[in-house]
Amino acid sequence: MHVKKILLIALFLIFSVSVVAVSHYKDEPTQQASDLVKQYTLADDAAKPAVLQDFDKLARENPENTNVIRSYTSLLSSRGEYAKALAYLEPVNKSSADPSLLLQECMLKERIGKKDEACYQRVIAESERNHLENMDYLMALFFTDDKKFPVQKQRLQQQNPALNGDFALFDQDKRSVLMSIYP
Repeated sequence: MHVKKILLIALFLIFSVSVVAVSHYKDEPTQQASDLVKQYTLADDAAKPAVLQDFDKLARENPENTNVIRSYTSLLSSRGEYAKALAYLEPVNKSSADPSLLLQECMLKERIGKKDEACYQRVIAESERNHLENMDYLMALFFTDDKKFPVQKQRLQQQNPALNGDFALFDQDKRSVLMSIYP
């Protein structure tokens, strides 16, 4: 349980930093989402439901704001509320093609036992169309047993030697990788 709490805190700090780094709050809802992530991270167990309720309202009011949806669904996923997170991701992914959000949807579907191969193929297609060769693309290749996976993994490792430890994730089987991301 202690490890899960540390993982949760680290996850939220990463998302907080990433939201700030993307655009230093492009809009008010993104600012609010960042504030709610901070509040949730620092809240005691008694205060967390109120923060979640505020976040749920913000997400319902801003269903197309990917920063809000990404933050909220990550929070829900960290709590094991995979189906609820998926309910917020699917509409966003139908109207846009953010490979990172698509990958999150694919993995959540698989986590709740509804693997969707076409979902992963969409991540791959969108990544290739946008010339994105990153960990999201590599993860989609991994989960589909795509023949391009070994070559892409090697290429990304060579381009990013400081991240070699991250590539060790792929030494595990798919189920272990999925469970390490969505316990």
